[in-house]
Amino acid sequence: MPSKKKPVLIIEDSLAVSTLLHEFLKKLGYNDVSICDKGRSGIQAFDDSVKAGKMPVILLDYNLPDMNGGDIMFEIFRIRPDAKIIIETASERTDESIKSVLRSGAYEYLEKPIRFENLRNTMTILEEEEKILENKESAETPKSGAKMNSLLGSSSQVSLTRISEYCGIKKEDALTHLKQLESEGKIQKISDIKEISCNRCGSVKIGTTFQCPSCNSSNFKQGTLIEHYKCGNISLDDTYKDNLCPKCRKEIKILGVDYKILKNYYVCNDCGNKFPDPSTEFLCLKCDSKFKMEDAKWITSEGYKTVNL
Repeated sequence: MPSKKKPVLIIEDSLAVSTLLHEFLKKLGYNDVSICDKGRSGIQAFDDSVKAGKMPVILLDYNLPDMNGGDIMFEIFRIRPDAKIIIETASERTDESIKSVLRSGAYEYLEKPIRFENLRNTMTILEEEEKILENKESAETPKSGAKMNSLLGSSSQVSLTRISEYCGIKKEDALTHLKQLESEGKIQKISDIKEISCNRCGSVKIGTTFQCPSCNSSNFKQGTLIEHYKCGNISLDDTYKDNLCPKCRKEIKILGVDYKILKNYYVCNDCGNKFPDPSTEFLCLKCDSKFKMEDAKWITSEGYKTVNL
């Protein structure tokens, strides 16, 4: 008998996108699907699901009106560090923000516009991992081995330190299983991996948070700014209705003469500050310690990648 499909939580502000995702997931057999259009309501919905004994897979739009993907992930991992979060974004995998969320524990990333075949493949892999954990905890593959296989299979590359901590086993025991997988040609040892760890407890379960540089609020949004030279007004492009400056009500006509465009800026919803890059801070998901990059502790250990697991 096939196992029951996991519930899914879609956190997406576009009604069109969330509706398409919902309909496609239904065709795949996922009948327990919830939708939230804001980060904060999505976090609350996830918390409510966990308290009700459910563990939904999360499809998360990286850019939402009230929060960004990094901050939402941070809050969700505080509730359940083992949550499966699939990021939806128009950014490419090489983008620093996407690299950051993947390093912070995002399960996978889907580039917008989402190709349903990619979503199908990702959900299929998740289902297969569930089967590993449920059905293959035998003498040949003990529970710790199944956890290691799942972690290796869901990562492009992973360190010995991360395997040891996430699977709750000693490095020596992990190495025994890794050497067996390597001899079977299922994984390959790669160069050492250097990663951030908590400067207090040494954990590599680290989340990244982003704040306004002025007031440290995470309540900011990304957008394009327009600076009107004549009166000095700088505000989001959607405030220039009918090409009229919202401050002096004069028409902007010629780019470079009347105004200039500032792309990929952020605006704080709390203090109104406008900035090109948010400030970052790291949070240990194990001991709740907060620290900045300059205070981080770095750990280097053997790296592995999956070949045919």
